[in-house]
Amino acid sequence: MTHDPSPAFAPGDSLPEPLWGLWTREVIFTPAGYRDTTTRVAWLQTRSLYADLRVPADRPSRPGATDFDPFTDDEIVGLARVQGFAGALTARDGVCLWRRDLDYHPPSATPDEARYDIDGDRMGEYGIHADYTEIWRRTPDSTGPLIALTLEGAPGGLLVIGGDHFLEIQGRDRPLPEGENLAAIVTRDLAEGRGDLARARLAMRICLGRIAGAEGPWRITLSTLPWLEGTALFAGEGAGFDPGSGRLERGGGQIWRVADSTIPLAALGALLAPALRADQT
Repeated sequence: MTHDPSPAFAPGDSLPEPLWGLWTREVIFTPAGYRDTTTRVAWLQTRSLYADLRVPADRPSRPGATDFDPFTDDEIVGLARVQGFAGALTARDGVCLWRRDLDYHPPSATPDEARYDIDGDRMGEYGIHADYTEIWRRTPDSTGPLIALTLEGAPGGLLVIGGDHFLEIQGRDRPLPEGENLAAIVTRDLAEGRGDLARARLAMRICLGRIAGAEGPWRITLSTLPWLEGTALFAGEGAGFDPGSGRLERGGGQIWRVADSTIPLAALGALLAPALRADQT
């Protein structure tokens, strides 16, 4: 049986302002003694839609690679331990529920739900269905403008913008089979001699980056596709944005539309303009 992820990205309730922006995780720990301060975790939240990317510090990398072919089988399993997901967040009575419309891993029957408290730019998250604590810190320049664009049609996608930061996720063309996690699925594929399939399962694009980075506008700083890091978000796409309709057209015939924005579409067009220049690489 396979799971067909929803590309709908129906927004939830508008969230209180203290939840908006880019949050990075400082630590996660459990009563059993697990503790992690090295995984790079970013959660970018607009007024209801969000995206999340989590990359372990020991994630394999291959300088010069342009796809997954050069990675060894062990490295492929390591790459499958990355996490990423996106959807709508609801927050009521001190409890957050992260709906996962797209997920790098197979869907879970357990809701992603936690109690939370916020003190300025610090947030504590306390698991409800699992016993854990996460401490988050909000990036100061990430609370505005807040924008969400959704990709029309299956498999769906979401591009969220908060201040000087963006996080993009695009769904898989082929849904995952059931499994505990992606690493377990990929390990089984490799053991059965299906290396090409194992590598194809990793081809879900999730990209975190800066809009006005030192290396150029809209640069990817972290991705599920490691060779994209350091490149421009729209590189080689010939993208264009129509501020009249809120339509962003990207390579391969992709059509993205503004689902939510705290600024007028004309201002969004000006924000996108440096990234959409034909000479961006």
